[in-house]
Amino acid sequence: MKETNIKYLFVGSYTGYEPGQLGWVGSKQPGEGILSFAFDSSDGSIAPTGKIIKQDSPTWLEIHPNRRFLVATHELSSHTGIPAGVGFLTSYKILPGGELEKICTQPTFGRGNTCVTFDQTGRFLLVTRYWEGGISVLRFDPDTGMIGAVTARPDYTGTGPVPIRQAMSHPHGIHADPRTNLVYVMDLGTDTVHQHVLDLNTGLLTPQGDVKLSPGSGPRGINFHPSLRVAYVNCELDGTAVVCDIDNEKGLLPVQIVRCYPEDFVARGNPENLGKADFWGAEGCLSADGLHYYYICRVHQSIAIFSVGLDDGKLTFSSRCALASNSNARNLSIDPSGKYLLVASQDANCVECFRIDLRTGSLELAHTQYAPCAADIAFSPLQT
Repeated sequence: MKETNIKYLFVGSYTGYEPGQLGWVGSKQPGEGILSFAFDSSDGSIAPTGKIIKQDSPTWLEIHPNRRFLVATHELSSHTGIPAGVGFLTSYKILPGGELEKICTQPTFGRGNTCVTFDQTGRFLLVTRYWEGGISVLRFDPDTGMIGAVTARPDYTGTGPVPIRQAMSHPHGIHADPRTNLVYVMDLGTDTVHQHVLDLNTGLLTPQGDVKLSPGSGPRGINFHPSLRVAYVNCELDGTAVVCDIDNEKGLLPVQIVRCYPEDFVARGNPENLGKADFWGAEGCLSADGLHYYYICRVHQSIAIFSVGLDDGKLTFSSRCALASNSNARNLSIDPSGKYLLVASQDANCVECFRIDLRTGSLELAHTQYAPCAADIAFSPLQT
């Protein structure tokens, strides 16, 4: 393998549970923490480095823009005896050889840290508190990797029409606008995208209006087009993606809703439907060139593939790719070369690597690597 083709691949997982204890995890093989792999972008192969970083349920991994540090959530819940108001983030220094050196662990003051991302400056961390119905902002030192104190901690109220999933606010995803100080919070429990302006000096948040989506849609995450002022909100509970224009002052302006599951597919009642709603969509992502959009259809165990309009960013269904049996994949990522899409197939206990047809966006399975209860994937350049 050519060294120039090699990257680190870190895989987070659910840990510390007994089979059946977490209602949204069907895997009977708990994870071990953060696993380290060498990824070869010349052929899509994945090789274990043998490095295992023990940590409680690191289900979201985020690498700092300077590529020197990785921050992991601890996705905790009452299901494993964790009390309300308790949550943590841990930061690591990325070392040569696929190793992570722990820097610090800091409290978030809330459970269910399902997502953590950096603001556009890399000096603040944005994290969800799913079970308490809120988010937290923490300072981050890009020179040392130290996580600082919480600077803002807003909570939300409201419900939605799906009782089992929307009895209260449940922020699932949080991301900063790549060009402004706007912060978007995808609230699965209230069918709302909460918008805030982040003060880059104090770390405080100012509300900037909510965007209401379709009742029962369950917004989960968001992706930003690399060149157009367009964003894509992936909705979990109705199996759709919402295309939004972005106004620098007003934020998101929904312009299109696309269905991601097959027209005749029924998820409710399916034994693999641990989300127990009409649909159970997971994360979405864009190809590196912004020409294709991918959405995980859990229970159907597939990825819906869309072409992206060159001028308006709107989506047109293109094709579909099968995932592993019982996959219930949680997250997906494009590798740094832009040639492969990697999927954390949680209940199938593996990472699936698909080769992307750069013209059509279609996917072809290139490699499968065992990774128990895989929940998220993050890439970092190989250091020598």
